[in-house]
Amino acid sequence: METEQDLNPIHQLRSILASGELNEDFLLQVTDLYPALVYVYDADQRKLRYINRRITDLLGYAWEDVSKWDNDLNKIIFEEDQQLVKEELEKYYQLEGQSSYSYNCRLTHKTGDYRYFKTIGTVLRRNEKGAPASMLFMAEDITEHMQAEKEKKAARKLMDETEKMLSIGMWNWDKASGKTEWSDGMYALMGYTREEMPVIGEDFFLSHVCKPEQQDVRNKIQEAIETGKEYRLEFSVELKDGTRLFLNCLGKPELNAAGEVIRLTGISRDISDQYMQALEYKANKELQKQTEQMLNYGVFIWDIENDITTWTDGLYEIFELNKEGNESIVSYDWYLSQVEAEDRLRFDQAIKSCLNERTGFELDYSIITASGQQKIVSTKASLIKDNNNVPIRMVGNTRDITQFKKVQNELQRNLREVNRSNLELEEFAYAASHDLQEPLRKITTFGSRLQHKFASQLGDEGAMYIDRMQVAADNMRNLIDTLLELSRVTRNNQPFEKVDMNLLVKATITDLELAVDETGAEIIIGPLPIIDAIPSQLRQMFTNLLTNALKFRKPGISPLIQISAIKMDRAAKEEFFLDPEKNFYKIDIADNGIGFDQEYEQRIFQIFQRLHGKSTYPGSGIGLAICKRIAERHSGLIHAKGEEGKGAVFTVILPDQQ
Repeated sequence: METEQDLNPIHQLRSILASGELNEDFLLQVTDLYPALVYVYDADQRKLRYINRRITDLLGYAWEDVSKWDNDLNKIIFEEDQQLVKEELEKYYQLEGQSSYSYNCRLTHKTGDYRYFKTIGTVLRRNEKGAPASMLFMAEDITEHMQAEKEKKAARKLMDETEKMLSIGMWNWDKASGKTEWSDGMYALMGYTREEMPVIGEDFFLSHVCKPEQQDVRNKIQEAIETGKEYRLEFSVELKDGTRLFLNCLGKPELNAAGEVIRLTGISRDISDQYMQALEYKANKELQKQTEQMLNYGVFIWDIENDITTWTDGLYEIFELNKEGNESIVSYDWYLSQVEAEDRLRFDQAIKSCLNERTGFELDYSIITASGQQKIVSTKASLIKDNNNVPIRMVGNTRDITQFKKVQNELQRNLREVNRSNLELEEFAYAASHDLQEPLRKITTFGSRLQHKFASQLGDEGAMYIDRMQVAADNMRNLIDTLLELSRVTRNNQPFEKVDMNLLVKATITDLELAVDETGAEIIIGPLPIIDAIPSQLRQMFTNLLTNALKFRKPGISPLIQISAIKMDRAAKEEFFLDPEKNFYKIDIADNGIGFDQEYEQRIFQIFQRLHGKSTYPGSGIGLAICKRIAERHSGLIHAKGEEGKGAVFTVILPDQQ
């Protein structure tokens, strides 16, 4: 009975060579029969003693080339592998008995290229000490095998990289054995390694499928086994770390000759990102629909070259058109026919101008809906152009502004009516004030004559009546003058100009120099801004505010007035509902006077409203009302904070530009 060693080619050759003398004729007859490179190596001299003629077939060397090598084995060893072969040869010196050893290396072809060889060797003869005297080697060309292995590894690597890049994994289930095999990509998807799970049980994967979906997956697999038809299924799995993945699985049955399913192979792909994107897209779509309904608008995309128009749901609702069945009729010509006849030419010209000038457009016009209702809409669009600046698409939105236009028209009518009424009131106040001056002058004149001509006849009581009448007439004259002043603020049509408030306030203080000196007041002025204003009105406002601060001082205490300004930040502007895109300055006029109760803040800015009697603090009670009108005339506002006995702060808020 032959042993494995007996069947080994190197041992067969060794037995043949051992049976005869080692001469060239005998070697040629025996070794040239082998389809491999056979050579004998002198262990003592470390030289080649013999190499067969297969070297010509396998490595391209002629026998004349071999004879010039001086029996040097390194002549055929590829340079990069010479150290490897040297180390491998040493192992043959340690072989015992007739054992053999093999290794792989590269041998140099005559062309300069190399071929892979598997070399197996054994001790052919030993010396009297039992050490190897000569060795027999047989080298088989395995280049094609090595190349195939290399290509196989490259393909495997490419497949692994492809699986990783595409987040896919492949699997194979054998019906007979119930065994399941996973690719590296499948292990990566499921969060396991081959070392953790070398054997995949039949229900292992299904146990990771989220419970509400497990039965559906089982049913699909069973259906594929019974019918032999492939299946595609999307479901979610829960990994061992709790992570949830959404998978798309394709399973394909493999049938035998009898048409029975013998195995299932398939691909599972991680679609978690796409799934979440689909959910987000659906949510955004619903949000867009709700937004369009709430704001009464719709979006369109017009493919100019192919005249294909796409509408969102909002546009169908504006035109009161059912989306289903009507998507194909929407085109430019159809849309133009829905535009109100009197606006049609204007709309068509706007579109053509937009296309010719390569710009967007915005237009308000009227349409007729599917139900025959007229609506006013506003369309705003822009162009998408190719590399040659040729328009290829128009993208925009159309908004139903019917109600907005109605409200706007109503506001315009109301505004005209209010302006007309205000104008009439202003004219009446102006005329009435002038007309009232004449009888007052007569009352004052005749009162003075009575005092001078008939003083002795009137007596003390009559003189008192005349004095009180004169005082009342003077008060009436002051009141009329302030009313005229208030009227002039409203009617003033002077232009706005750049005003340096630092200079304006200093000039105002100069005008009040006498009152400042009499009261011993100290006025501290901080840096003030330059703004657009009507200088005369702004000066009048500061005159009134500073006069009040001097008038309402504490007895026996000199007034201290501080004027400062800061630029308002966004939060401060939001507090007063101001335009966040404009710059506003907050100007404070603070004093240490008698102050006021905060509950009267609104009252002090109303016309003819007073907190103190005329005998204590004389005045018309209209000064702060004028300040309020001036602030409003400058697109600003004024308010005050005070506390009885602790002074007051009047704040004027004004924009830097009108």
